[in-house]
Amino acid sequence: MQKWLFPLMLILAGVLCGFGLITGLLMALPDLVFETTDYYQRTSANQTLRIQFRPRDGDLFPALPGRIRPPEQNDPLTDFTIRWDADSFRIPALTSDHYPIAVFGDSFTEGYNVATPYADRIAEALALPVRNYGYRAYGPVEVSQAITQFAPIETRDWVIYGYFSGNDLGDALRPPKVDTRSPIGVWSALFTRFNPPDPFAPAERYDFPMPVIIGGNYYDLAFVWYYWWWQIGDPADYAASRNLTVVAESLDRADLAIPSETCKALVFIPTKEQLYYPYIYPSERRWIREARYVPRLAPDQTLYFSPQPIDESQEAAFIATLDHQHDAIARLIATRPDWVWIDLMPAFERAVAEGQLLYYPYDSHWNQAGHDLAGRVIAEALRAHPECFRPS
Repeated sequence: MQKWLFPLMLILAGVLCGFGLITGLLMALPDLVFETTDYYQRTSANQTLRIQFRPRDGDLFPALPGRIRPPEQNDPLTDFTIRWDADSFRIPALTSDHYPIAVFGDSFTEGYNVATPYADRIAEALALPVRNYGYRAYGPVEVSQAITQFAPIETRDWVIYGYFSGNDLGDALRPPKVDTRSPIGVWSALFTRFNPPDPFAPAERYDFPMPVIIGGNYYDLAFVWYYWWWQIGDPADYAASRNLTVVAESLDRADLAIPSETCKALVFIPTKEQLYYPYIYPSERRWIREARYVPRLAPDQTLYFSPQPIDESQEAAFIATLDHQHDAIARLIATRPDWVWIDLMPAFERAVAEGQLLYYPYDSHWNQAGHDLAGRVIAEALRAHPECFRPS
């Protein structure tokens, strides 16, 4: 054997052992490197922050790095202070020793980029304290965990679940933030952590923003492609999917935790994609049609995206499918008569048709106008059930 070959083999063995040891540590103790890998964990306890939300702070830039042309103007759209309590939930504007209404959900409910989230608007409209238990990135499983933990801690008149149609069906079956079951997953997450993609990388052609014209109103809006695709599945596929089964199981777990005398409601939160698609300038909509995917049912009953581009002649049929997930969730709630269905779609469709901008242009979430409208609609729906309110 050549004299150099044995030392080389020892070096190679040492490198492989070191690589294996590091991989094992990343998989066994991911929180030491990646912070929390559990979507349920909350990391804003007792914080107070001044928020100046600017167009370039929109969540669509990191979601679609290099695919959105950054706006030239980046002046603050909001300027407010947000406070979180010891459990990392947003402290409401109307504080109290008792909260007869508790609202659960994801970032739409938390409202981290608006001064007054819809939970506070409900409190204003009903003159009742409302507790905001929304937290960013929560899906159906995390929402049900939060309901189980916090809904029963005091007597409630209402427990409200804010369901977001853009990603809740997908989040029902998502893996951990860092897939510690996979060596490739932890190394990919490690490289991404130390070399994240540049959300503002220049491109020869940007996918977004797209011009949206409603009457005399013109907006440049960015969108999330897959938020369209999650809406347009076959009703039978939705009904048979594990995704919808997990949503149903989350409601079942909530039922077990919520006292029988407490009223329950599910709020359907539509996406910007559903509402504004018909108003995108016609020549630009072809890019969406050509990139179209459809959720299909896999052999293991999970939903996956399959490419299915269409042409302009099929556009009316495509628009008609944008409420398929909405209808699937409505049918699910119809099987649970003790849940009140609060559908934001009609009011939001009317407001959009009037030219109102209810979402931030470069973000997937509502602006203040969207939260204000949601708060009014939800408060009106709760008023329609006076039997649910206990005497004060």
